[in-house]
This record gives sequence, structure tokens and C-alpha cells, in this order.
Amino acid sequence: MAKQDAFTSDEWALLRLAPSLVAGGIAAADPSGLVASIKEAAAGAEGMAEAFKANSDIELFAALAADHSIPGLPDMKAVAGEGTRDQQMQNFKNFVLGRVKSATDLVVSKATPPEADLYRKMIVDVAEKSADAAKEGGFLGFGGVRVSDKEQAFITEVKKAAGVA
Repeated sequence: MAKQDAFTSDEWALLRLAPSLVAGGIAAADPSGLVASIKEAAAGAEGMAEAFKANSDIELFAALAADHSIPGLPDMKAVAGEGTRDQQMQNFKNFVLGRVKSATDLVVSKATPPEADLYRKMIVDVAEKSADAAKEGGFLGFGGVRVSDKEQAFITEVKKAAGVA
């Protein structure tokens, strides 16, 4: 069973931050405005909270849920880099996917296999819940789709980075 003290402070921050980054990656995959981005971020946070609650008997999840500190956020200007808005969104998505891979690899190396599987599942659930939170491509709430092709493609990339078939 993985306890917080099994991880360095940077590793722990990564484990805590990765799910939130995934929700941001969904918003970057198919940007559709402030309201949709807020809905996607809130749905990601809700998905994370649900995973913590559902797995409260798992030591890793209990420790993650109990930690109410705020992890340091990456410098978004440095992450997004230079270039067009599309290039910056792609840079951010690549950053997120790298963090997902690092976080899941870390859990695989330091936690039990069931904890690692549940962490991976949480990451994917956060991506799916975030994508499903707001319609994409509509006008004033009419039309559009719940999960766009771009969001679905990003979810597929998240699954791959997390090691989920």
C-alpha cells in the first residue's frame, strides 16, 4: 500500500495535479469558450472527488483525498510556449500527456497493482467526465455534440499515456 511518505514532495504534487491537468487538456483539445471550460474543469474535479470517495479504503486514495494543500502549478506561459493559439494548445496537451505518463509510471513503481489500476482509471474517468460536461460546436446551447472528435482523440491519447488499453 502506498503512503504519502513513499513519494517525494515533487512526486506527490505530480500525483495530485495530473487529474486536474487532464481536465485542462480536454478544454485545450477543443476550446469552446469560458463557460464550457469551467464546466469541464468542474466535472474533472467532481470525477476526482468521486474516485477518492469510492476508493477511500485504498491507502493511496485516502492519502490523496486527505491532502488539502495546493500543489504548485506549472508556469503556463512556459508550458504553452510560443506560436499560434493552436500550437500553444498542442504544446499544453503534450505537456499534460507527459505528466499523465509520469504520474501513472510513478504509481506503478511505488504503489500496489490495484492502486495503480485505480489511479489509471481515475485519470481516464476525469478525461471522460470533463469531455462530457459541455456540448461542443453548437450555437447558444442548440446543436453540437457532447464529446467532439478532438476531445475523443485526446481521451484516446490519455488512455495510451496512462497505460490503459
